[in-house]
Amino acid sequence: MVEKVSWNCCYLGLLGHHIVFGLWSLKRLWLQTAERQGQLSSLQIHARADSFLHAQADNFTREIEKHMVAAFSCLELQLRANGHAFGGFVFHLLGMDKIRAATRRLKVILKRSAMEGGCRLHCPCKFRNWRFETISLAALKEVEFDGFEGEDHEFDLLQLILGCAPTLKRMSVQLSEETSASHEGCAKIYSIFKACSSVKCDVYHSSGLMHDSQNCPSMRFSGVWIQGVH
Repeated sequence: MVEKVSWNCCYLGLLGHHIVFGLWSLKRLWLQTAERQGQLSSLQIHARADSFLHAQADNFTREIEKHMVAAFSCLELQLRANGHAFGGFVFHLLGMDKIRAATRRLKVILKRSAMEGGCRLHCPCKFRNWRFETISLAALKEVEFDGFEGEDHEFDLLQLILGCAPTLKRMSVQLSEETSASHEGCAKIYSIFKACSSVKCDVYHSSGLMHDSQNCPSMRFSGVWIQGVH
């Protein structure tokens, strides 16, 4: 029986060889079993969106699955989107059989670049029909977003996860600096949370302080556990 595992694999993309799904290239996989009682075993997936890449999912999925050499319950995604949409990519990862069955805690970290690009109208980063798909995230209890920017695909991802995770207990969203200053962005998040009275939902400024729902227009409601700093 395997008790402790630390498995770290980095992908340098040498000689033009990349592990790619759509525009997303795999940069690092790190599987870490719990070292002490109460700690969750985790799988970290680091990926980057590059406009010059485009490929199907087969080798990407196989590469991730072959590194799942031990059980895990926490999935951490560190993404450098470079201005591209990532909602469909995240939902694809959550739909992988082993990830869907194992993940109790999900953390999505959006890393920003100094030079953010953009994407064209029919960019491959915009996965077809993912917003209308349904998967069962029966094990998922906690979700955390760090660097939420308020793009449409991010709101859609929040709604999909809330709808697919029947036993979800907590969701927290830390806003990017730009979204922290936007009343419209925070109001839209609270409107999504309003429909999920069984989930403890928190919104944080980029500074780490809790966002006060009273500062969002038309968001003075009960039924969702919203905490704020006064």
